[in-house]
Formats: sequence, structure tokens, C-alpha cells
Amino acid sequence: MSKFKDKVAVITGGASGVGYAIGVALAKEGAKVVLSDIESSALESAKANFEKEGLSVDIKQADVSDHDSMVALNKFVTSEVGDVQMLFNNAGVAPAELQSIWDTNPNDWNWAYGVNVMGIVHGLQAFIPDMLSHGKEANVINTCSGNGAFINLPSTPIYTSSKAAVSSISEVLKLQLDQSGSNIKVSILFPGPHTVRTNLFSAERNRPDELARDPNAPEHPISSVEDMVDMMKSMGVEMETTTPEEVADFCLAELREGKYWINPANEKSEQAFKDRVDSILSRGDLPNPNIF
Repeated sequence: MSKFKDKVAVITGGASGVGYAIGVALAKEGAKVVLSDIESSALESAKANFEKEGLSVDIKQADVSDHDSMVALNKFVTSEVGDVQMLFNNAGVAPAELQSIWDTNPNDWNWAYGVNVMGIVHGLQAFIPDMLSHGKEANVINTCSGNGAFINLPSTPIYTSSKAAVSSISEVLKLQLDQSGSNIKVSILFPGPHTVRTNLFSAERNRPDELARDPNAPEHPISSVEDMVDMMKSMGVEMETTTPEEVADFCLAELREGKYWINPANEKSEQAFKDRVDSILSRGDLPNPNIF
């Protein structure tokens, strides 16, 4: 019997990309999947695709940056589906950056942090109390990035620092839940080992008007993974990519083993991380990370 059979799994950012792929993989193993996303139309499309594959799924629109919206999501799931045993805090955005920190707009920070950081916090606040109350074996999986957790790319200060926060939140959460003696296990997911083919770079489509991008900001050259691949190719670099399905398969395999660090190997990224750690321990100069 699958480890995930009959478990209620909630996935934010679940209408596409890694969240959707994890949902499909779990549903195939008999989990009761609930996909949540800020895009209602994308959720309907996701549900239709599930049904085409003969898979069952529930959907619920929610905005992770809104605490009340996440509380409502938890209330819907617990009343309509059952006790949540798997929470994937997966929703995330990548603002159009490639700017120096001093040239960025406060709206860029508020939007990205509202989703990437407070979205995690809101998910934890909305779901964990009930997960502790029902007492069943459960998992919380926070989607992070090596860009922020392990290295810090200077081209993306907002995204990078937001994911550094996710890494810290996840570690503290794990330690707190372990110390409390709860049945909740925490994992941190690093999609990879290469850039994943998702809609992350077009997340501006869901940006609220009150946090609009500065109209005078320079045009961003990347709105898709394909744009990034083409840009790197023009620089003489053949960039490798990973599919969401590969991430989902790796994620479930590591969850079966009870892993905290769900981090597929990437030789260049690991070397960049080692160089950073060496600079910390030797009190040396900070190296410029090279991951391509």
C-alpha cells in the first residue's frame, strides 16, 4: 500500500508547474488531493486534466498572501475533504529583477515577500493548529530554492532573499515541531536539479494592481524558461532544464524516506555552496557563485 493512500494533501500554487505535478503523482497513489491557486481559471483547467486521466481532485481558489484566505482554505478542506495530513506550501513568484537593490521598487519587495515569505507563514498559521489537534502522522513541505538557501545570486536580490527566509522558517519550524513531540514532519523542497520548466517567470500576470511594477523600470528580458535558455545560449552556455514531473517523482521518493532536505544533486550548485561555506569558515572574501 502506498504511503500516501487516503491522505488529504493540500497544495498551494497547485494549478500548474511543480504543484500540479506533485498533485498528479499523489493522486495516482491514492491520496485525496486538493489543489489551491490564485488563478481560478487555471484551477478549472487543472481539474479537467485530472479527470481526463481518471484522477479525483478537489480545487479551491485562495491567495496565500492573504491570511484570511488561507484560513478559509483550511476550513474548506477540513469540512469537505478531511483532516489535512500533507501541506505543500508551494506557491511562489519571481519578480522581474536584474536590478541593483538600490534601484528596485518597494512594490517589488512587498509583492514577492507577500507571496514567497508570508504565504508560507499564512499556510503554517492556518493549517498547523488543526494538524496538531487531530494528531495523525502529517507532513509539511515548503518549496524553497538553492538560490537563497545555499547561494545568493546577485541578479535576483528580492527572490533570493525571500527564499533565504523560507529556508530559515523551515528549519525553525522543524526544530519546534520536533521539540514539541508532534507527529508532523517538516521537509524543504528544492526543485531541480536544474531550472524547472514552470510559469514562475511569468508570475507578473497575477500581480495585484496596488503592488504594480514601476512603469519606468527597465524591460525584463526573461518571461519564460525558454527565454532564459535562449539568453544563456547567446552567451555560449547550454543550460539544462528539469520537468515538473521529475521534481514530483523525486519529492515523493524522498518523502517516503522521511527526508528533510529534498534536494537533488547538481554538481555546479553544490560546488558554489561549498565555496560559500569555505569563505565563511575561513573568514575570507565572498565568492561570486557560478552555477551555469
